[in-house]
Amino acid sequence: MEYQGKGKVLRIYLNKYTHQEKDFLYEVIVKKAHSMGVTAAMVFQGIEGYGFCCPGCRTLNLGVTASVCQPMIAEFIDKEEKINEFHAFVKQVMKKGGIVVFDADLDFDSF
Repeated sequence: MEYQGKGKVLRIYLNKYTHQEKDFLYEVIVKKAHSMGVTAAMVFQGIEGYGFCCPGCRTLNLGVTASVCQPMIAEFIDKEEKINEFHAFVKQVMKKGGIVVFDADLDFDSF
């Protein structure tokens, strides 16, 4: 089914190594999105960052950040109702990091 119209993007900034019990938090969140029927999800691994998940980061003289964490971004895209429902779950499991939700014009071949 094709879909064109208004929707939402939920973007999560987190540390790759953050756990939810035995699993990585980003894996828990993606699995939950899938089980809830969220249309699209993608996880990006960062090479440098600070602010959301890496309070221990520090910049070296060469402009390189030394950190024990690995910044990640996970994005989820769907219609507003579904993202709002999923957002409630994400807020429950996120102890550190950041959550951003913004409007999007969606154009999907299969929704």
